[in-house]
Amino acid sequence: MKKVGYVCVYGRANAGKSTIINGILGYQILPVSSKPQTTRDQVHIIYNDDDSQIIFTDTPGIFKPHGRLGSVLLREAESAKEGVDLIVYVIDSSLPPDFSLIDKLNKLDIPIILAYNKIDLVRANIGEERLSRYLDHFVKKPEVIHLVAKERFGLDDLLKAIKAKLPEGDIYYPLDIVTDRPKEYIIAEFIREKCLRLLEKEIPHSIYVDIKGVTEKENDMEVVADIIVEKESAKSIVIGDKGRMIARISRYSEKKISDYFGKKVYLDLHVKCIPDWRNSLVYLRRFGFDE
Repeated sequence: MKKVGYVCVYGRANAGKSTIINGILGYQILPVSSKPQTTRDQVHIIYNDDDSQIIFTDTPGIFKPHGRLGSVLLREAESAKEGVDLIVYVIDSSLPPDFSLIDKLNKLDIPIILAYNKIDLVRANIGEERLSRYLDHFVKKPEVIHLVAKERFGLDDLLKAIKAKLPEGDIYYPLDIVTDRPKEYIIAEFIREKCLRLLEKEIPHSIYVDIKGVTEKENDMEVVADIIVEKESAKSIVIGDKGRMIARISRYSEKKISDYFGKKVYLDLHVKCIPDWRNSLVYLRRFGFDE
């Protein structure tokens, strides 16, 4: 028997949730960037080792919603806490405390681990004073793990703490399954991550990557995809002067996808404008953001 269970990784936008899961997994499968709202979907990531199978649920960060898409993401993030065996509540220690999420966690009868992240970005005495104030707001004091997730500091301790709180049981997924999402989703997220990293200001948040086709052979893969934006001005920026930006996005995305799937990748990217798609019920449903 193994330690088996569902673990919701929960917290505010840009607290480091995806970085923690990628770090435990040992390689990147979830998009990460310095911009908030990098994660848009509730995604199951399956971690396996000799004595456990842990199904991590990565969720959109909690933030003040803007428009229909923001409301959908917020509902997804909050509903992810239901029916799990454990919650890992991730806090960015470098920011002033915000206790509003603890009020929601106090209503749940689910074990909680507090992952106190980014401790390298705050003076130790200030960080510990903030942590003490967080703990004062909990009805039941959670176990605390100090982290610098981007450097993998503390992740082994976090993994041990998670295993200690999970029940024993039979595994839910075959050992060769890493996520419950299809390869098209993984490819789209890698492309969107490169858009987040390479583009400035608000443009990345208006982007959706629509995979039109994947042709996979033994040694290579051809991908056709549309990068959807909301404004013609954004379309011009994504394409760039003489096509330089779309070429960079394509080049970096090809390498990322190739590293993940272990084969040569050829991307055929197109940029299309769908005005205000994030507030369109038709397109939200078409793109899988069901209200």
